[in-house]
Amino acid sequence: MLALVTSLALLQPVSVPAAPPAASSSTGTSSGSAGNSSNAALNQELNVLHWWTSAGERAAADHVAARMAEQGLRWIDGAVAGGGGGGAIKVLNERTLRGQAPQVAQLNGQALREWAELGLLLRLDGVAQRRDWRGTLFPQVMSQLNVRDHVVAAPLGIHRINNLYLNLALFRQLKIEPPSDWAGVMRAASALRAAGITPVGFSDEPWQVATVFEAMLLGEAGPALYQRMVVQRDLQAFDDPALERSFKRLREWRNLAAPVNATGGSGSQPGNANPGERRWTELVADFAAGRTAMLISGDWVRGELGALGQEGGRDFECKAVPGTAQAHLFSIDTLAMLAGDNAKQAAQERMAELLGNATLQISYNRIKGSVPVRRDVPVDELDVCAQRSYRLFANPGTPRVPSLVHRMAFDEVGKNAFIETVHRFALDPNQTPAAAQRRLQALLRALGPRPPKALP
Repeated sequence: MLALVTSLALLQPVSVPAAPPAASSSTGTSSGSAGNSSNAALNQELNVLHWWTSAGERAAADHVAARMAEQGLRWIDGAVAGGGGGGAIKVLNERTLRGQAPQVAQLNGQALREWAELGLLLRLDGVAQRRDWRGTLFPQVMSQLNVRDHVVAAPLGIHRINNLYLNLALFRQLKIEPPSDWAGVMRAASALRAAGITPVGFSDEPWQVATVFEAMLLGEAGPALYQRMVVQRDLQAFDDPALERSFKRLREWRNLAAPVNATGGSGSQPGNANPGERRWTELVADFAAGRTAMLISGDWVRGELGALGQEGGRDFECKAVPGTAQAHLFSIDTLAMLAGDNAKQAAQERMAELLGNATLQISYNRIKGSVPVRRDVPVDELDVCAQRSYRLFANPGTPRVPSLVHRMAFDEVGKNAFIETVHRFALDPNQTPAAAQRRLQALLRALGPRPPKALP
């Protein structure tokens, strides 16, 4: 990433060639008019690079595209498969280096800041002022959109990461008490396994492992210590026993994902079966079908469950990961407009205005599983899980802590190194939690102090 950023800096500002002017005609004005009309249509087309490829995500993106079409704008889809967005970021780098940057790209958190610092993003100050974003968006959202006092992206939705999903049909059928702490989780897991149900859905895909881990870290450390670790990068904070406990909890949770038929019978204790690197949508499908009963993940899971016909509070419960009920571990989705093609700027600004619109905020987030970025929208029509998430985030007393894994706290290099460290621990049964803690401490020393422009 560092080498690519350096190359991008040398190329800035990137210029994407505009459509060629219409050829003039000596026989009349009809061909020129047709050419101008064609150019005008092309200038309403916006190539959008993103990583929303699951059924729920696709439905949400299609909804935005349909609302754009109503305003004469055309969404040209540039979806790149791969949970966590790593593949999409690589494609964006490569396309920009070739001078073929899209007009719109999904860039969140620190990745957004890096691109803005290079001067590659269109400033949307006029849009923000006309639509009073400062007065209507949550302050935490505005802080994500601002780089050097300029608005550089349009907001879409707020995801909560620290969710524990429970399959209500299984819990009701087996008369198991929904857990509210780790002791309850373990009791539920034992009862589920005795009934022949794999207790937990889990994937060894690196970003998914780290997503579970950071939620557990928040639970073990608490919001204040988590902030010292993740936001302030306080090396002394990484000496705290909460970090070792978090690694122990991760291993315990992963072991609960061992299939019943891999553990010597329905009543036997779980073994150390390898869950394998499965797509998050596969975990959701297993959960919805009752093949697993518990899942820790971000609330994009709710969007996918909605696409499968399920509803929060009716088919599944969305509780907080134990120890995190009063905190909101968040990630904010944003779309940035790439600078360089003046002919597209008006269309880009119109799209940005649409994304912040109150009506679209409700309809889009209802599909996506996230919650609106605006403070002034009614959320009664969202499911009970979304209402809880929104009201928790809106409460001034709520500790709102940024997700490291989902680019809210670390740059791409630091994020990837953190994910790799956690992933290696998960896959190596011989590595102790204490050793993993020392590896993270060494990583933080190598990364150095928090950059002065890191997001708050």
